[in-house]
Amino acid sequence: MNAISEKPIREVAIGFPDLEHFSTATTVTGLLGILMSDRWPKRANDTTWQHALATCTRSLQLETDTSKARTAFVEAARHAGLKVLPDDVWKPIRRTSRTNGRSLVKWRQPQVQ
Repeated sequence: MNAISEKPIREVAIGFPDLEHFSTATTVTGLLGILMSDRWPKRANDTTWQHALATCTRSLQLETDTSKARTAFVEAARHAGLKVLPDDVWKPIRRTSRTNGRSLVKWRQPQVQ
C-alpha cells in the first residue's frame, strides 16, 4: 500500500521572486518541502504558513485529505505574495449569450479565497 505522500495531488508550481523558475510539487511531501525551504518568505507569526504546515502534516498522518493540504498550501503561497500555477492563471469565461452570432468571452482574474 502506498503512503499518502506518494499519492498524487493536482500539480502546483510556486514562483519565487528570487528565481526565474518555479518549484513544483505533485505530492504532500513535495508541498512540505517547499513550505520548509529556505526560499519561502517566512514572516514572524505567519498563521497561514503555520496552518499549511499543520494541514500537510495531518495529511501525511492520514488525518485529513490531500486536497485540503493543497488548498492550505495555495492559500499560504498567495498570502506570502508568491505566484501559484495553475491556480493563478487568467482563464476565459464563456457566456451563454451570443452577440452578433459570436459567443461573448470575458477574461477574469482568479478568485482569491
